[in-house]
Amino acid sequence: MTVPILMQLLVTTLTMFSPQEPDIVIRPPITGVTRLAVADFQPKAAASAEADSALKVFNEVVWKDLDFSAFFEMKSKSFYPVKPIRVPTDVTFDEWQTSTVNADFLVFGNLQLSGGGAVVEAYLYDVKTKQQVLGKRFTAASTTLIRNVAHSFADEIVFQLSAATSRGIARTQIAFSSQKGDSKEVYIVDYDGANPRTVTANGGLNKFPEWSPDNTRLAFVTKLPNSSRWEIWIQELAGGRTVLPTPSSYASSPAVSPDGQRAVFSSRSQDATDSDVYVASLSGGGMRNLTNHRGIDTSPCWSPTGQQIAFISDRSGGPQVWVMDADGSNVRRLVSEGGHCDSPEWSPDGRLVAYSWQAPTQWKHDVYVVEVATGKIFQLTVGGASNESPHWSPDGRHIVFQSTRSGSKQIFIMNADGKNVRQITAYGINESPAWSGYSKRDQ
Repeated sequence: MTVPILMQLLVTTLTMFSPQEPDIVIRPPITGVTRLAVADFQPKAAASAEADSALKVFNEVVWKDLDFSAFFEMKSKSFYPVKPIRVPTDVTFDEWQTSTVNADFLVFGNLQLSGGGAVVEAYLYDVKTKQQVLGKRFTAASTTLIRNVAHSFADEIVFQLSAATSRGIARTQIAFSSQKGDSKEVYIVDYDGANPRTVTANGGLNKFPEWSPDNTRLAFVTKLPNSSRWEIWIQELAGGRTVLPTPSSYASSPAVSPDGQRAVFSSRSQDATDSDVYVASLSGGGMRNLTNHRGIDTSPCWSPTGQQIAFISDRSGGPQVWVMDADGSNVRRLVSEGGHCDSPEWSPDGRLVAYSWQAPTQWKHDVYVVEVATGKIFQLTVGGASNESPHWSPDGRHIVFQSTRSGSKQIFIMNADGKNVRQITAYGINESPAWSGYSKRDQ
């Protein structure tokens, strides 16, 4: 049986997952319909080793950003005209409309070193109308920042050619927990794994990072060395932090509300063995038990509107995905396939919830999505590895997750149809990724 998925950008039909057929991969396709040619940017002035190095980075990053955006059919460079293009007058548009290239749009430009940095002139043209869609000059204060310029230009192209339905993801970031030795620290990387930087360095166990809506803070749990208490930290990336009060020494899985005023988390009352979902203001006041139910309730996440919360509960037997209103009322089961569900995460448009599921007969988890309105389930990952902790990109076209497919737990990104999987970490043991939203500069 085929059913249409409700995500606006997933336009084809697909087959519903059946738990009796765990080896069948169901991938809701994302189809890139715009054919894009991306010519290598050229030196504007005389070539130099430094300019060549900057151009190499710029060309690689722009191509990878646009390819992974899931909006385009990238036309192979092996069929491009030989003549280099620096400025619009260099373009012979008929050469880009041949049957071998057949591009709808053409990207090109030039780079020039300037005062220790670089200036990039970047263009996007409609090949058929020969009209300029985008022309912009970018300045990098240092050649080490050329990646940022490439990301910015790629996002501009996505914004223009997606009819403003996406601002692109090239300038977004991913937070995760990384174990090297006995400690686990929170790190941030660019969406493609570049530019790693540390958020914590306390030598303790720091887990389950989640972004605030404005990307200025990370919420996560911490157990400091020689301490038996798990604390919820709200870490300001610019410096400073708040410790959120919890009802006991156990806390897990904090998530900041879309309005940035509250956090949900899992904890337990003193001396209890079961966990519940709590909500509190970020200032620590107004803490309330939302579930107050016998059993384990954990891994809460907000819907995009802040009106609902998805969470994991074993109240029906095994851990499954449940949904409740933000005040704890109207509790209902969203997934009822048996086995072990974990790590629900709402899509930005609110139509889907991603989660990981371990089938009753399996040792490993895979990533699935469920349509909130219909309860239909779709499988995104398959194979001999365990795939867990999915988290959506802010445009809803991609998912980050942890996987053991390369041996140890590492962080991977993929299209929201399960294709185009890329590994973005390689060292240590890395888990619990969270994709940032858009920064103010992107809004």
